[in-house]
Amino acid sequence: MSLPAPLTICVDPGHGMSNRQRLKYDTGAIGILDGVKHAEATIALNYANCLRDILRAAGHTVIRTRRDAQDPAPVERRDDIARAYKCDVMISIHCNSANGKASGTEVFYRGTDDLAKAKRLSALVANALALPDRGARTEKQSQHKSLAVLEFDKCWLIELGFIDNPRDLAAMLNPDRMQAACRAIASTLTAK
Repeated sequence: MSLPAPLTICVDPGHGMSNRQRLKYDTGAIGILDGVKHAEATIALNYANCLRDILRAAGHTVIRTRRDAQDPAPVERRDDIARAYKCDVMISIHCNSANGKASGTEVFYRGTDDLAKAKRLSALVANALALPDRGARTEKQSQHKSLAVLEFDKCWLIELGFIDNPRDLAAMLNPDRMQAACRAIASTLTAK
């Protein structure tokens, strides 16, 4: 039995420096747990770094759209980065925000060919984080007219949970659950 060939995977931690406006740091949504503020951009970067380590340990090449809080990554250029490095797949990591009561993981996708993997990503990550599975949704079902990263052919945008829901935020901040969620993302992205 042959092993699957190593992939080149683009990992996109949402928000960050110059995301929407040059030289302005975009925190994304903010959640508060036990009086401490947590930014979506920081959580996304922590997950991206964890996912990078898991993928690299399995022999895959990982390209990140931003490496830290200072690394500029305009949202409209992120899919271009994945194309420039000839990535096979791309995952964009985010946290949702609504009314403080909404809960769960969901994954946005563009083409019907990406639906099965979107459903699998949502189910496995929701299970790893012990959150409800809100399922797969088309980009038209998002709060935006379009999601720029989904211009890359094989890309999924994952909303880990709702940062303004204390239960979801606690789950996303739990290091063991983060490891489990990133292992689920890695296995799904690299599966045939």
